[in-house]
Amino acid sequence: MKKGMKNLMAGILAAAMLTGAGQMVMAEDTIKVGMVTFDSGADAYQSAYYDTMLSHAKELGVEIQLLDPAGDATKQQNMVQDLIGMACDVIIIWPANSETAIAEVKACSEAGIPVVAANTDVAEEGQEYVTCFVGPSNRLEGQNAGEAMVEEIGTDAKIVEISNMAGYTASIERMGGMHDAIEDTDIEILDSQPGEANREKAQQVMENYLVKYAPGEIAAVFCYDDTTAYGALNALEADGRDDVLVFAAAAGNYETINYVKNGKIRAISMQSPIIDATTTLDVAVNVAKGEAPAEYLNFIETPAVSQSNIDEIELEAW
Repeated sequence: MKKGMKNLMAGILAAAMLTGAGQMVMAEDTIKVGMVTFDSGADAYQSAYYDTMLSHAKELGVEIQLLDPAGDATKQQNMVQDLIGMACDVIIIWPANSETAIAEVKACSEAGIPVVAANTDVAEEGQEYVTCFVGPSNRLEGQNAGEAMVEEIGTDAKIVEISNMAGYTASIERMGGMHDAIEDTDIEILDSQPGEANREKAQQVMENYLVKYAPGEIAAVFCYDDTTAYGALNALEADGRDDVLVFAAAAGNYETINYVKNGKIRAISMQSPIIDATTTLDVAVNVAKGEAPAEYLNFIETPAVSQSNIDEIELEAW
């Protein structure tokens, strides 16, 4: 896998007029950006990301075609073919499935259209067809939150985890980062069940854990996003179990800041969709102009927060 870490912010300014959702009418030489999102209606993060893409495209004076497969990997493959047919200058892909996205990026490459992987990378076998990745370092998010957990519960404790969807790179990498954080400790993971990034499902998983493990048996639950953490908290509060602390790899909801402030979530990495989207579009426009970034991986900042530093974090609300 190509390696590197670099925040890269660049852009161009031109006059523009927005005429419809996801589409802009420009001069003939205007850069045309195509993008397939993951599921813009699924949560606040993805909705803000989608809206920011539209508004930032207007600011930059570029034409943008935004297509949303609503999390369906097959639909996403068809939409990529549609964007290829539109003769886009660059295509941004936020994979619905990192494995199936290999065929998508290969098709773009064969059509001579550069690809920017957004937010979640394609599987390693497909990265040869991708110009660069822009988004969070999922592994670092998991590691930072995991280290904060170790600092609070100690190096000899038992925990459970609630994972996310199978085949989703972000979840896999965040899990790898948390496991890195506890590798040289005596922390034992007693159980791991998928919450599928769904609050209700995560709540059910946590309820089952609370039946299986009596008070005092587990020190913490580690979740891989804040939606999952909300579900775990619902179960803990309903059962009156304040003996289990909640940690999470990454937050996509701005309101999670309040959960950290009141101590319900002990530590988490904050991830801004506004920074994510604007940085991605800036990079994609430069790629379309033939100015590829020096490194494959271009990570946005995702500061780890806890009660000790939450007041120092300044992020635009979404």
